[in-house]
Amino acid sequence: MPVIKGVYRAYSSSANLGPGFDVMAVALNAYHDDVEVKVTTPGSRHVEVRFYGEFSTGIAPEKSTVMLAAKELLSRTGICADVEVSVTKGIPVGKGLGSSGASAAGIVRALNDLLGLELGESEEVLIAGEGERASAGVPHYDNVAASLHGWLTIVFKGRPGIEVRSYRVRATFVIAAPNLATPPSKTEVMRSVIPRVVNLGDVVANQGNLAALVAGLLLGDLALAGKGMEDHIVVPARAKYIPCFYWARDAAMNAGALGFTLSGAGPSTIALVPSEAVAKEVSRAVKEAYKACGISADVVIARPAPGVLRID
Repeated sequence: MPVIKGVYRAYSSSANLGPGFDVMAVALNAYHDDVEVKVTTPGSRHVEVRFYGEFSTGIAPEKSTVMLAAKELLSRTGICADVEVSVTKGIPVGKGLGSSGASAAGIVRALNDLLGLELGESEEVLIAGEGERASAGVPHYDNVAASLHGWLTIVFKGRPGIEVRSYRVRATFVIAAPNLATPPSKTEVMRSVIPRVVNLGDVVANQGNLAALVAGLLLGDLALAGKGMEDHIVVPARAKYIPCFYWARDAAMNAGALGFTLSGAGPSTIALVPSEAVAKEVSRAVKEAYKACGISADVVIARPAPGVLRID
């Protein structure tokens, strides 16, 4: 029987960037997952997934985003193939860095490529988004869209389905991942604390900030983008469950950051900075802020990354 193989790299991502809840994310070169895929045709749609690497502990393969996304793709396309997947996890799990989304993006792009399916970018995102049921309880598309297509990615409702746009932007970020215990379904838990009824004034403020954020990133006006990272709805609801968030934010802004917010559902944070030199100062300041709270944190400087790449 014909056997096709390939290895694909999917980068980490930071969703929302403040006011862009569920509609915006940026792919980041801070971390990545490598997804090795072996496809045998014809087959019985059997999918086998294994996880390796520094952040593989505790992942249940049969309930993973990789398993769900692979099965969703085979079901939607009607392809009868057997799929073996080995994922080397290089993205910290449960930190708000798109770990589950990157793995789902990697398998969807791999199968699309290896099987010659020519799925469009929106269909790829829809399928990979189904994999996110494993971590969030519902499909959502911002992280998978960023990891799939790279750079700054915007997802919005189309007719029918969804539409995806990716824009190459130049920016430097400081990512801080505090070493805190998180629940197994952290994303689902952190979605549950978001208010279901919000003040109209907060909605208007968020709309203005989102417009400033997008315009600033696309135009290279990073000071404007930083101002647009302030969120009045989701971040305040989540920050109360994340130790040291406001201390870290104040430290970053005092050290020269242009904007600061949660990365996805947290507990990681993301700061937008104007230069490499300021990035180093912000990194030191944020790390010290967490240390003062009795928390160690892994702090890295990151830039926007491309979408899923075939590396072998």
